[in-house]
Amino acid sequence: MSEILATDEVSVWLMAMAFAGGLALFLHGMDGVTAGLKGLAGTRLSDVLSRLSSNRFAGLGTGMLITATIQSSTVTMVLVIGFLSSGLLTLTQSVGVIIGANVGTTITAQIIAFDVVRYALGMVAVGVAAQFISRGGRVRELGRAITGLGVLFLGMGFMQEAMAPLRDYEPFLELMAADRGPLPGLLIGAAFTALIQSSSATIGIVIVMASQGLVPLETGIAIALGASLGTAVTTMIATIGRPPVALRAGLVHVVFNVVGVGVMLLLVSPLADLATLLSPSAEGLEGQSRLAAETPRQIANAYTLAKAGMVIGFIGFTSQLAALVERLVPVRASEQRAEPRYLDEGVLNAPSVALDLAHREVARLGEHAVDLVERSVPTVLTGSRRELAALADADDEIDRLFETILQYLRAIDDEALSEEQGERLTRLMRVASNYELVGDVVQHELVRIGIRRLDDGVPLSEESLRVVSDFHRTMTELFALAQRAFADDDPDAAARVLDAKPEVNELLDEVAAHQATRLGADAPKRVAAYTRGTETIEQLRRIYTFAKRIARAVPAEGA
Repeated sequence: MSEILATDEVSVWLMAMAFAGGLALFLHGMDGVTAGLKGLAGTRLSDVLSRLSSNRFAGLGTGMLITATIQSSTVTMVLVIGFLSSGLLTLTQSVGVIIGANVGTTITAQIIAFDVVRYALGMVAVGVAAQFISRGGRVRELGRAITGLGVLFLGMGFMQEAMAPLRDYEPFLELMAADRGPLPGLLIGAAFTALIQSSSATIGIVIVMASQGLVPLETGIAIALGASLGTAVTTMIATIGRPPVALRAGLVHVVFNVVGVGVMLLLVSPLADLATLLSPSAEGLEGQSRLAAETPRQIANAYTLAKAGMVIGFIGFTSQLAALVERLVPVRASEQRAEPRYLDEGVLNAPSVALDLAHREVARLGEHAVDLVERSVPTVLTGSRRELAALADADDEIDRLFETILQYLRAIDDEALSEEQGERLTRLMRVASNYELVGDVVQHELVRIGIRRLDDGVPLSEESLRVVSDFHRTMTELFALAQRAFADDDPDAAARVLDAKPEVNELLDEVAAHQATRLGADAPKRVAAYTRGTETIEQLRRIYTFAKRIARAVPAEGA
């Protein structure tokens, strides 16, 4: 290359610029494909992941399905980490999903191996037209994905043209043909993937070079395997500053790839032979032309075979792998409660996924609010000043999580939101605000009532305690039902909350009648006790009002 640089500097620089520009288009297109497919298929990705990961094989299939659909193992890892944090997935279940995500990425290599560069501009035209015609919804997201795919292939075309002169450059051919074993190719693939943060891009470049007859099959396989090691580096970088459960998931990914790639590196020659056997051959071509025609598909098939072999080797040992990672990274109970659990800034440019994660975090905020309401009245009616102070402090956790959720929702890309997604974002903000207001009722109103009870020095009678406690239990049940209705998008549960209004009004009348009978001759103390009981009932009635607002935010059946 130095001789070319010295004798034909302009051509070398043009070639370098063409390759760099093609790579930039390739990466930009890959981002577009990922974002479009995430928007198209991501609305219920989290539900799919949580429901279909019941065992190692279901987890394997789920990881493959989601990653192949959205072309991003990173998003799959984000969801896995969120479910691990919340306890919805065990580490053993997540191992299957992570392994499946690794296999799902091989679909990219298979797509790139087809000679589709000639259709690139047509795909860009179709994709842009779809986005222009539909300003929101699935058609727009599909257009975005098609445009990204066209730009990706266009970038491949530029890279192919940039490298075409190397087919006749003897020093380069001698350099590539030299038999150094697979290790250098492995290291090159790992380093390049860690640098550009995309194993798909590395594999794409290898296949582009192979399509020009510039990369021998075994070298191409080694570089593709190296790309898997590079993703391990990317995953570990993504866990920096995250809870220990994130590190556990990252280590599963690392162990799977390091051990699996290490074994496959020893089997490069058999892999090459098997891929050659399974791939189409260009019988009528010779030399570089035949290499260029056959090698891209052979590399893609070898990469898929290698990943399949890694899965077969690991799928029987998911429990042991989980146990190993748990020993390496112990998680303290306090760290398991770290907040937030679901929100991840890495998917903010994919609103459907970000809104799914935000929905789960708001539901979790509701769980805190339900717990606070459940604890409130026993503490207000019989607790000490220390217990009342602890109850007030508990609302601070709700306030902090509420602010985090609002910041996350505000950071979601407004321009990328469809009308339906915009309405969902507003609904999430409204529900989160209601949960935060319930916390304020407990902290500022109910706690104040408890303090005044202590200041008055007059406890409620056993009968009054029973009546207020019964009303509190009913209000807590309705509030918890509203929280579950929102968390599960359950319109039937929401309807039960709203339909309970007559029952609540009847209970309020009964409580009022009872409280009136408690007033007697010794007015000062009885009045103070009556006032504390009545104030408590009124605040619980307000909590039911918030429960109704939350229930109304649940979409109706079929909406």
